[in-house]
Amino acid sequence: MTSTAKTIAKEIEDDVIVRRALGKGIVSMKSLAVYLIKKHRLDVSSDAVVSAIRRYKEENPLEKKYEKARKVISKSTDIRVTTNIVEVAVEKNEETQKILEKAFGVVSYEKGEILLIIQGEKSIKLIINAKNKEKIISLFSRKSILHIEDSLAEINIHLSDEAVKTPGIISALSSEFMLHDINIYESMSCVPEMLFFVKQKDVMESYQVLSTMVNIGD
Repeated sequence: MTSTAKTIAKEIEDDVIVRRALGKGIVSMKSLAVYLIKKHRLDVSSDAVVSAIRRYKEENPLEKKYEKARKVISKSTDIRVTTNIVEVAVEKNEETQKILEKAFGVVSYEKGEILLIIQGEKSIKLIINAKNKEKIISLFSRKSILHIEDSLAEINIHLSDEAVKTPGIISALSSEFMLHDINIYESMSCVPEMLFFVKQKDVMESYQVLSTMVNIGD
């Protein structure tokens, strides 16, 4: 592959909007070529760049991958919403590890309460019901609590078994949130469930976004 072709391929690869527009055929290859020539000050003809774009499109059919992912998502069996969620970030250390054992004793799974734990390199995040907030944070020392995010909601989409083996599921879902200007504070999977955490003010729109992607009740 020539240096020009590599430059064009990387530019398209790094811009998912361009990739999807190219895949849908709603962007002119000629216009895109002119844009890329100006941006990178390429000393090549527009025909050469168009050729590189066409080659990339043929070898990387992104939109077909999105279409397949969306088709699998449409087979989802349920979408559930839980409001009044809080995320507590604490330091990751030996003391915290011991306290986490006590945190499980605060939560009643039988009553539908939640305690989800995300471990990073330097911190641990606990996702809990707001009703258990004070009980949970009282277990930790004030200095060990790094951040508390209130007023979150959980959107839980129950995917089909096929989703586990399909590339692009998470990308397709998160892209829809982005296109509707909805910020995802956290996301995690518990196959076949996919959980997204958004601000409570965005929960209805989030539910509608996912509802348009599935055929529940149709």
